[in-house]
Amino acid sequence: YNKYTLSVSSRWDGSSLVGKDNTWGVFPSVSADWNLKAEPFLRNYLPISQFNLRIGYGRSGNLNGISAYSALQRLEPQGIVAYHNTPTVALGVGRNANPELTWEKRNTFNVGGSIGWWNNRLLLTAEYYYAHIFDMLYHYDVPIPPFATDKLLANNGSMLNEGVEFGLGITPIQSKDWELNLNVNLTWSRNKLLSLDGDYRGFHLRAPNITSVGGLNGAGFHGGNNNVLYQIVGQPLGVFYLPHSTGLRTDAKGKRHYAIADLNHDGNVDLSDGGDRYIAGQATPKIILGSNLSLRYRNFDVSAQINGAFGHKIYNGTALSYMNMSSFPDYNVLRVAPAAKIEDQIASDYWLESGDYVNIDYVTIGWNIPIKSRFVQGVRASVSVNNLATITAYSGLTPMINSHVLNATMGIDDKRSIPVYRTYSVGLNIQF
Repeated sequence: YNKYTLSVSSRWDGSSLVGKDNTWGVFPSVSADWNLKAEPFLRNYLPISQFNLRIGYGRSGNLNGISAYSALQRLEPQGIVAYHNTPTVALGVGRNANPELTWEKRNTFNVGGSIGWWNNRLLLTAEYYYAHIFDMLYHYDVPIPPFATDKLLANNGSMLNEGVEFGLGITPIQSKDWELNLNVNLTWSRNKLLSLDGDYRGFHLRAPNITSVGGLNGAGFHGGNNNVLYQIVGQPLGVFYLPHSTGLRTDAKGKRHYAIADLNHDGNVDLSDGGDRYIAGQATPKIILGSNLSLRYRNFDVSAQINGAFGHKIYNGTALSYMNMSSFPDYNVLRVAPAAKIEDQIASDYWLESGDYVNIDYVTIGWNIPIKSRFVQGVRASVSVNNLATITAYSGLTPMINSHVLNATMGIDDKRSIPVYRTYSVGLNIQF
């Protein structure tokens, strides 16, 4: 009855990018599946058509952070000098060698199951996963001497990822003329940077607990403490670490400025990275929604895909800049900026907004035209629209910006985000 399935596998991957003693990475995996529907107590119970439990564990490797020859000492041209009255290229150590470089590793555990009723017209799935990433690659600042250059690539960091995914598939209507299908996936996830410090051949490598990742540097910004996105040990990758604005204050000339709170209550407002700042939110969504809907009536059908993301923030640097009247007329301002009378551009949480959204990704209406012909097997006409609408409270152009790749653009709307465009298409498919 195929009640139990056990799968065991292993990969041996080799690379010359790592140290010579770490060339081969061994990545095993094991998984098991239990088909409860095949058990005697459920075999003849007709309402349940599927019931599976599964569990798995595996290790994988990653080398994306290592470039060629990182494990070896490398000489690079440093200029031209005269040697015995002959121009000669001078060579110097280009970067520190690390012969102990190894694979970045990820151990993943998952457990889940699925159950279906009435020939899977109602199907529920659930999955939990936990991943521990270790031997993470990181460029450390090191002293000269004993090192030849001020950077060293080493494997010391660790991070965790975990999440739960739920799926629902339902076909409430299914007949000759009518059919309705609905599929929804909801994923909750989180990550946490556990550590970066470690040792290399008896030398303790340290990394800052708080590191700026992204700031506001578009046209109209004039320097200052404009960092907003950070990598912080003990927090998710990509958090907003910001001064807190209590609102707007008006000066003697009637101009308005952002009032910044003294969070450490020392009598001074310090906007620097170690000053009056707090963790105001994360740039990565906590919950991801994906859904598909299809409805058929005889030869006509409608399908739609709806996606969403929730639990994250977006820094509206566009509004911060274009509400600043002190930049006018050198730079454009928003239509409401003159009435607001803001002459300030301090990067605080004043323009940090919820990034929650639901986007109707596409809608298609189709008609399978009934044609009887010796030469034509079928004809289908369709009309589609992509990015029909976005439901969001975000005041900027679009909440659909980079919220997954950790770089300087993550979670920041800095006057460079182009709204997702809407497209319309008409199709005619003829099958001979």
